[in-house]
Amino acid sequence: MLKIFDSAVTEKLRKSSRISALILGSVALLWFLLRVIPKPSRASYPCQRAAFPLASAFVLWACGSTAGLFSMIRLRRFLYRYRLAAIALLILSITISAYWLIRAKGIAAAEIATRYDFAPRTHNVPMGEARGTFPGRVTWVRDPKAAHWSGHIESTADQWWMDKSTDQTRVDEMLSSALRALTSSATDDQAWKKIFSYYNLRARGLQHRGYEPGEAVAVKVNLNNSSAAGPGNIVNVSPQVALAMVRQLVNHAHVRPSDIIVYDARRDIYPAMLTKIWSENRDVRFVQWDAPASPQPINPGYGDYHGLEQAQWVEGVSYSLHQDEYHDAKLIPKQIMDATYLVNVALLKAHSYPYASAEGGDEGQTGVTMTGKNQFGSIKGTPELHDAINTNLHGTPHAYSPIVDLAASPNLGAKTILYILDGLYCARRHQSYPLHFPNPPFNNRVEPYSNTDWPSSILASQDGVALDSVGLDILYSQTKNNLDKDHHPRIMIRENADDYLQEEALADHPPSGTAYRQNGSPVASLGVFEHWDSDISRQYSRNKDPRNGKGIELIYIPEK
Repeated sequence: MLKIFDSAVTEKLRKSSRISALILGSVALLWFLLRVIPKPSRASYPCQRAAFPLASAFVLWACGSTAGLFSMIRLRRFLYRYRLAAIALLILSITISAYWLIRAKGIAAAEIATRYDFAPRTHNVPMGEARGTFPGRVTWVRDPKAAHWSGHIESTADQWWMDKSTDQTRVDEMLSSALRALTSSATDDQAWKKIFSYYNLRARGLQHRGYEPGEAVAVKVNLNNSSAAGPGNIVNVSPQVALAMVRQLVNHAHVRPSDIIVYDARRDIYPAMLTKIWSENRDVRFVQWDAPASPQPINPGYGDYHGLEQAQWVEGVSYSLHQDEYHDAKLIPKQIMDATYLVNVALLKAHSYPYASAEGGDEGQTGVTMTGKNQFGSIKGTPELHDAINTNLHGTPHAYSPIVDLAASPNLGAKTILYILDGLYCARRHQSYPLHFPNPPFNNRVEPYSNTDWPSSILASQDGVALDSVGLDILYSQTKNNLDKDHHPRIMIRENADDYLQEEALADHPPSGTAYRQNGSPVASLGVFEHWDSDISRQYSRNKDPRNGKGIELIYIPEK
């Protein structure tokens, strides 16, 4: 009796296991097909890679079962007796065929080899409409004594972001020099008056209008590698540059500290940035991904987390394409939507590198991360946009770029009054240690890595397209004559790196043919794009012809 009972239980368990496996396999297959058929590139997504083995096993079982049932001897009897089942299996076979075709197409798209073959196609051929008090002007200040980290990557007591690694006084002077040269001003106060007046006239139609108390100024800092515990030795915007910007806003633009919001909505603000700014201005606000919690430091002026806020997500961005596919990508912090102005503080940084095992392994998705892509940290659904910029997926030559919509959004990029590139410690990919630049005008030592030579630069412009164009030229110039001990270039620029700049510059008639629109109106040119003449002379069209040039003017200021 016991044996009979055991057999019954065993058989019941077997049936339950088969039913569970059948349900799990069916769900995996349906999930894969529903997601991948509308968009084959989704086959490379992590969730689809997880579903694929289960779906494959189900397909193999279905094919095997079908083959057994439809043997030649029993075929006619089976078709007559199980007419409905035969029809269902026929539909399943058609579905399976579609699945394999879509899978092959999707996986093939995902497995395209990344190309690091970017090279400027033109020189001194400006595109778009230059912006700024002095249209298309970019200032570049370099002080080799400002950044002097020892380069000890493994050290926890000697890291690039610490005050002993960077001279705050020199950083303050670098930013001051950049702003005064950008606006041809004698003082920092005059520089900010021109910056606000230019923006208010161009964007808001307000003549002779500067900053007024109560108008919030959001400062978007690139903290892609930040966390509540700290950045380690992976590069973010430095606390010294962030403090220099806050000092400029408070002391020279005369913005109330409580009207300043420093943020990266996709990350948590690392402790050194919080304490450095709060130690001088306790009323400066910060917005981040998570609610504030230990190990983040409290605000010393209040004894709690006053001024450190979690992003309050509201719909604030629209896209010219894929509007129905982007959901969380439409969401921005309400704190930023309510701001009147925005200062974009990005990194002089490439985004991809193929030999990245020591830096996390993932090579990246696109060419560069500067002021354009910095706005990916202003939205909740950043991963939803990765497909469009990934050159192995939809980021093909002259494709639609969501960077244009972010830059043109009235609630986000269109508020920008100033663009900055933090080039103290530059990087070769989205997650990277600081990088030495061996070629002119830097001439950094690259061996051994542990040395105090760094790019040590700050760049500024009122034209974000122009600034990123200069940044790309600088990065590309450092790819040459720069091999490591394994004969790999230490920095490489991924294909299509300047496509988003052309899309921005020619937003009203872009190479992609996209009809970029915001609030129902066509997007006009967002700035001027151009490559310099050579890595040695570094001249743009307005440098060559100040009277008739229509592109970029680069002012290089080497500090002594």
